[in-house]
Amino acid sequence: MKLDRAEAVRLARRCLPAMLAERSVGGEGVPSSSLPNDAAIEALSEKDVSVESMCRLWAGMGCVYRVTVRLPGERDGGVESHRFVAKKVVPPPRRSRSFGDERKAASYRVEAGFYEEVAPTLIEERGLSIPVPYHVERSDDDRVTICMSLLSGSSGLSDDVRVRAALEWLASLHAATWGAVADDYVRRGLAQPIGSYWHLDTRPDEHDAMPRRGWEGRLRMAARAIDERLRRDGRQCCVHGDAKDANMLFGDGGDASMYDFQYFGKAPPSVDLAYFLCVAVGDTDSEYIRYYHQQLIRKLDNKADCPTLKDMEDSVALALCDFQRFMSGWGQWGSDVSSNVIAVLDRLDGGTMLRSEDAYREAMHREFG
Repeated sequence: MKLDRAEAVRLARRCLPAMLAERSVGGEGVPSSSLPNDAAIEALSEKDVSVESMCRLWAGMGCVYRVTVRLPGERDGGVESHRFVAKKVVPPPRRSRSFGDERKAASYRVEAGFYEEVAPTLIEERGLSIPVPYHVERSDDDRVTICMSLLSGSSGLSDDVRVRAALEWLASLHAATWGAVADDYVRRGLAQPIGSYWHLDTRPDEHDAMPRRGWEGRLRMAARAIDERLRRDGRQCCVHGDAKDANMLFGDGGDASMYDFQYFGKAPPSVDLAYFLCVAVGDTDSEYIRYYHQQLIRKLDNKADCPTLKDMEDSVALALCDFQRFMSGWGQWGSDVSSNVIAVLDRLDGGTMLRSEDAYREAMHREFG
């Protein structure tokens, strides 16, 4: 599982041409004549690289590493350092995987496809700040290695400026993948059929573990109606699927960057928005929904299928219910959204649990279409 120096050298040889081209053409504007040539790259040895573990992946399925490569250059006494991130994924053998293991392994397959084919478009055509992909490897047993640029910036939603920057970033992603674009990415296996890690199909155990009484019991009975309503929402795009502050960085000017695209997939934009407001911001205030909506409309350039603010508020309310359904069976985190959930349930059942899931489906069609 560990990324040793021999493998780091091999990956560096694959990544450096793209890294150096990026420096020459874009970012730093370094003249190509001053950059290391192919011979210098091929001459790399283990003494020229160092590997540092940055973090472990969920369920011990691998690690993320920072790789530093030292090459001849014109600065720092004739040696220049080049850094990239290597995300190495090693799932358990298929025969011994649990339901959750398979969900995670599938998510890394999607992330590999995202960096191979989606990320370059989002960076070049939409200007989204995400890691630049340098090299992707995958094997038949779902082992994946993704090499990408190291983002700069600081973490933490320390002020309103950063919250709004993150909302604008999400609006940019959603507008870039609106409608038929999302369908195409799903068809090509570059996005999850349903974006997010908590949707109902992937969380049967958590659904079964929910309380049977009180408002959470009502939510348990309404869960399928809520899930189906989000799926048939007329405004679909690709969501990030895990838009929390731990997956964000902010530059000195407040601009947002995001990473970790395992659960990039098709969903209404409210799925990202509700999750972000609940777990990262701790405030589901309608002012943030209004600001996001303004940004989305601007980036969609007033297309005919733009959601109204009322549409967005209703969809966010349902997405909060959907996320709370997961938390009720898995464990609570983020802000308390019980009042938001109860307000939706009251619209559906008047405060008393309905007799069946089908009864909630009927109520959902009546109240939310």
